[in-house]
Amino acid sequence: MAFRAGPSRDDAIIDRLAKGLKVEEIDRAGEWSKVRHPVTGREGWVFSRLLGPLDGQDRVEPAKPAKPVPQVKPPPAPALSVAVIAQRLIAESRAGYPGSCACPYDTDRGGRRCGARSAYSKPGGYAPICYESDVTAQMVEKYRSRH
Repeated sequence: MAFRAGPSRDDAIIDRLAKGLKVEEIDRAGEWSKVRHPVTGREGWVFSRLLGPLDGQDRVEPAKPAKPVPQVKPPPAPALSVAVIAQRLIAESRAGYPGSCACPYDTDRGGRRCGARSAYSKPGGYAPICYESDVTAQMVEKYRSRH
């Protein structure tokens, strides 16, 4: 079926529409209907009598207008507890340490407990967060603002 640039047989054919293709009817002008192609989004004109199913003839079916979908906001995510945030901060801090002995309770590559050899136990240099008591309220607020 001819998909034309304007509402007359004198207007150029810009495409052909396949039988059974569902199009969106936008406007009418006399015996012509302006429709939107469902795939390309292109707008053009077809002879109105060729729209809609009728005795199996070669027709294009107008698409039914879509019902508006109500916008539903998802429920807010529950706020993380201070303990969960502290554990995440500790994990981030330990992951940022390049060696194997960030905290006293870690084990070195030989399987020995780090203890006093850990970065946490040595003054200067790296200062990883190893215990929940090391996490301050400011750290928790900063984490919440980032996430």
